[in-house]
Amino acid sequence: MQLIKIANNINKYGLILILSLICVFTIGFFMIFQNIHMYYSRTYLQAESKLVETTINDVIESKPISGVVIRELSNNLVDRATGIDLSGVLSYKNLPWLVANPKGLFLTENSAKFIVAEGENLLFVEIPQSYFTKILTSELSIVMLANADGVVVISSDPSFAGMNIGTKSRFAKLNKITGYLHMEDFSIANAKGAVFIPMRSYLSVIFPYLMISFSALAGVVIWLFYFSRFTRKLIGATSLIVDNINKTATLASKGKDANYIPVKTNIEELNELQECFVRLIEMEKASQLEMQAMMNSLQDTVNELEETQKVLQERNLQIISTLAEAIEIKDTSTYGHSDRVVSLALELAKELNITDPADLEAVRFGALLHDVGKIGIPEHILNKPGRLTFEEFEIMKKHPIYGEKIIKNISGWDLVADVVRHHHENIDGSGYPDGLKDGEISIRAQIVSIVDVFAALIEERPYRPAMSVEEALRIMSQEMVGVKFDPKLYEAFLRVLKRSFKL
Repeated sequence: MQLIKIANNINKYGLILILSLICVFTIGFFMIFQNIHMYYSRTYLQAESKLVETTINDVIESKPISGVVIRELSNNLVDRATGIDLSGVLSYKNLPWLVANPKGLFLTENSAKFIVAEGENLLFVEIPQSYFTKILTSELSIVMLANADGVVVISSDPSFAGMNIGTKSRFAKLNKITGYLHMEDFSIANAKGAVFIPMRSYLSVIFPYLMISFSALAGVVIWLFYFSRFTRKLIGATSLIVDNINKTATLASKGKDANYIPVKTNIEELNELQECFVRLIEMEKASQLEMQAMMNSLQDTVNELEETQKVLQERNLQIISTLAEAIEIKDTSTYGHSDRVVSLALELAKELNITDPADLEAVRFGALLHDVGKIGIPEHILNKPGRLTFEEFEIMKKHPIYGEKIIKNISGWDLVADVVRHHHENIDGSGYPDGLKDGEISIRAQIVSIVDVFAALIEERPYRPAMSVEEALRIMSQEMVGVKFDPKLYEAFLRVLKRSFKL
């Protein structure tokens, strides 16, 4: 069943969604973890470096700093104020230099001690633990200043002072606390800055994200579980209903009286659907009976209309034939001309693969009535034994216009009217009454035009005898192809004549 396929697809996509969420949440977790680490480590290391550098610069510039001890020393590390030789507790290799011992020298608390150059003398700067802690206090990380060997000289958490934390950034366990230790060299010789971020700090920041992630994942899992449970019930109930409907349909296809008996399911909507189905079947039966009665009545009406249509068609053909005969009676020289044009025009239309019934009807009746406008031409002009004068020919040239006027009065004969008006147009634009050129003349009008010329040439006229077929084709080929007729149309007409006249 298609429903089973859809349910399986939804379950499959649900599992893919769960896996995708797990991947997204995992990647997000590591990205947040990395950002926390980068933010706190860089922020506090920069603050620590700035604190140390600013303090030393302020000392060199003789700016007073509360709590910070400043002593002027000789190059031999003798305190100039007291004359005490400090070379036993102090030493340096490069300046400025961080003293490795965390214990205070002039202070009772732990301190960071620096030896810096000032002109030819040395300055001893001692920053107390309290000053360091006051400025670099952090609840989420521990900021430390260590020597090159990794011994902590001073820290925002005093319990870390004197501890050897190593010299490389890594995950570490310090003071029974697990976290990530990040270390960088300072511009001061023998000094390293360190930031220790406990795991609890990471968790306190990431916890809301983890809660949202697990809640979303749990929601998707629970939804998928209940959806799968519901689809199993739905598929089972639907299968029963489909089987029942198929049995009813089989009975109906055999012409037996089919009554649908609803199947009771646990899904109320399916039960209601079956009740609607029962009502539809009852309505369909009533509609079928009513439809059958209507069809019988309609068939009787159609039969009557067909008989009436046949009578009307016969009368129309009689009227059209009478109209064509009226033309030939008036123009005695063209008796039988229209019938010949009709026959050849239809053959030429078939040769050109014209199959549209409307086009064939236009060719047929256009050929039959192409000269109907001659009714409006005086008889002395129509039956004149000699050639017409210029004035008489101008009058004769009006017969396509008269013909169109007559035909347009017949509803649905616009295409026939087009043939009647334009059967004397030439492809070079020299024809009449509109002077149309090749692309402007319909193929229907061109068909009747070429057949009309041929039929006229092989018929006797008051001003000349009838020509042979060969002579008529010679005149058409030499004088009219490319001027009055399209060459391809002429070639198709020749193929028709070869069949009709066995040339």
